[in-house]
Amino acid sequence: MSPTPENRSQRPWRWVLLLALLALGGVVGWLLSREQPAPAAPVLQVRTRTPPSPEQAPSPALAAAPTPPEAADAPAATEPKPPIVDEILVEKQEVCSGEDNLITVRAHTPDGNDAWLHYTVGDGTGQRIPIRVWRNDADGSYELPRVTVFTKDNVSVTVPLPPYRVKDCEPERLIHVMSRRQPNSEDDFEFFAKLMERPVRPGQPAPKPFVPVRYVWTFDDEAPVTTTGPIVSHSMLSNTGASSMYTQHLIRVDAYDAAGRKETGRSSLQMLNTSFENFDKKGIVTLLAVGSPRFPVLDPDGVVRQTFRLYHRFRGPVRITQVKAIRAFRGNEDAPPPPEQVDVASLPVSEVPEGRGAEVKVSFDTKAEPDVFAITYALEGVSAEGHPARGTFSVMRPPPRPTKENSTPITDPVLLAKVKRARELLQQEFVTDEDIFRLEREGKFADLKVEQPSGEVAPASGTLNGRPRNPSR
Repeated sequence: MSPTPENRSQRPWRWVLLLALLALGGVVGWLLSREQPAPAAPVLQVRTRTPPSPEQAPSPALAAAPTPPEAADAPAATEPKPPIVDEILVEKQEVCSGEDNLITVRAHTPDGNDAWLHYTVGDGTGQRIPIRVWRNDADGSYELPRVTVFTKDNVSVTVPLPPYRVKDCEPERLIHVMSRRQPNSEDDFEFFAKLMERPVRPGQPAPKPFVPVRYVWTFDDEAPVTTTGPIVSHSMLSNTGASSMYTQHLIRVDAYDAAGRKETGRSSLQMLNTSFENFDKKGIVTLLAVGSPRFPVLDPDGVVRQTFRLYHRFRGPVRITQVKAIRAFRGNEDAPPPPEQVDVASLPVSEVPEGRGAEVKVSFDTKAEPDVFAITYALEGVSAEGHPARGTFSVMRPPPRPTKENSTPITDPVLLAKVKRARELLQQEFVTDEDIFRLEREGKFADLKVEQPSGEVAPASGTLNGRPRNPSR
């Protein structure tokens, strides 16, 4: 049957429709192929995921603006990419067994998350880490640690340490630098240099004694600090910490004896920046406080007086807009009263500037408020860029003075000898465990001999349990 004129007129449109469908299918296939992720680079990495916060700021800098509410419906951000290790510097290509070797790591992130970078080298943490590698006594073998660099959400990459040689020798002595955070403080640390002599092996001569008389401390690139004892206190507040989740520090101490001989010890300190974390997760500027004296002291008139230095790590000043006083009552099982609104003008600070901050003096009359245990001041404010600011500090009632009725007598002769020596050195009627620990680290009890009940004389040693010490009770 021959086609009719009507059939001949419809046939070209069928071809046009078929070609259009084929073109549409090609476009869809091309779009789907673009959405497929590219193959990941072959790197050794460890992923430890934590749920992202909906208030998380999009910028790595602390001074960045928080995520706006209209961004809540935006597509989820891609997960962080592993860091890229640019360089690992090894200070010495040859060291003795147990001799420290400074390792410096330089890395960056391909997606702009450098503010979350932090590092480990073996068991040490930090970007510049003095590590010690020991040879196996049996066969002389040794193993160099590996370097791991972390970024946001703890996405990480692990690489080997560049090789260096550990020789069959040992230093005569080592200085181990230990640190601890000071009580009631965010940034104040105490550092202690412990001298460790190498044990004398059979058939080897004993090394000449080394008795330090001077310690020169260097914190990062700051000016050196000299002490006559092995302990120093230092504030690790760093301006560079304003825009990173971790702050990196290198501490060095050079110990000198009377003849001018020198021994060196180093330590790294990688500190979590809670101010950055609070802003990153919640968009809140954190107000910090450190009291002076560090522990509350009851004056003869029954009043506790303390000066608190308020500071923050944000850019520009923070204006205080509201202060509330929250009283904690001792032995009160009833519901506590609501926080008391305090007139901002009555608090002798209305603005906390950038840097060292501002000081505020507060007092607590324990006689006028005998049932109150502590008064906490909750501060609210706003930064120069309009971000909310929060912080607290507390003035507390000191514990009662030790008496026979509220204390346990000291029966350990070693501990009793330390308490008596501490009272003499500090010229105090009462001493605390903190006093004993500090004097012991300074070597003040090294020559202390204690007569045991058996009649033998032994060196003073022992531990404490956190109570004030009064041997006369």
